[in-house]
Amino acid sequence: MGRYKNGINGNVSGKIGSVIGSSWKGVPYLKGLHDLSSVPPTEAQLNQRLKLSIVSSWLRPLLSWINIGYQHSVEEKTAMNAAVSYHMKEALVGEGPDFSIDFSKAIFSRGELLISWVKNVFLLLNASVHVVWSNGPLSAFCGASDLANFIVYNSTKGKFLGFKDVAFRSSKEALLRLPVGFVDDVLYGWMHFVSEDGGRVSTSVYLGKIG
Repeated sequence: MGRYKNGINGNVSGKIGSVIGSSWKGVPYLKGLHDLSSVPPTEAQLNQRLKLSIVSSWLRPLLSWINIGYQHSVEEKTAMNAAVSYHMKEALVGEGPDFSIDFSKAIFSRGELLISWVKNVFLLLNASVHVVWSNGPLSAFCGASDLANFIVYNSTKGKFLGFKDVAFRSSKEALLRLPVGFVDDVLYGWMHFVSEDGGRVSTSVYLGKIG
C-alpha cells in the first residue's frame, strides 16, 4: 500500500484499474486489489475459520464484560481479540468440524486481584442461585470492597446472564435471581471480582454446573 500525495489531479478516490484510492484519518493511500485465489481452502484453513466463528459468536454477547475483564491483556490487540485468542487456543476442544467449548477452561476476566475460594453454589427453589465463598487475608490485592461479579450461561437456550457488582467481597455470599424459564435448563457459572474503582480485576473462577 502506497501513500499518494498532491498528484496532478489531486487525491485519488475509488477504483482505478488494479488499484483503489482511499484515505485514513485524512491521509490518502493507494492500495492494490487482492488477487482472487482459485485454490480451495485446505481442511486446516476451514477448521481455523470454524474455530474463530464458534468462539467469536459465543463471546460476542459478553463484549462489555470482556472489555473490563481483559483490559490489561490487550497490548496491541483489542480486549475481545485477546479473549478470542485465548479461548481458541485453550478452551476449544474436539476435532473439526465437531468443535465445542470446554466451559471449565473459559476465562472472562484476567487480572491481578486475588480470587476467593468458592465453598458452595446452590440452586434454590425460588429460582435463585446462592453462592458462598471465603476470603484470604485482606490486602491491596484482596480488598473488602472489591465487587463480586457473576456470569451464568444457559446452554439449553444458548444465552448468557450477567450479574454485575452484586456483593462486596467481604459479604462472602451473593444471591442471583434467575429469569422465568431458566431453572429447569442446564446452567454453568463463573465468578470474578472488580475493584471498587473498576481499574483492577481478578481472574474468573469456574463455578461448575449449577443445580
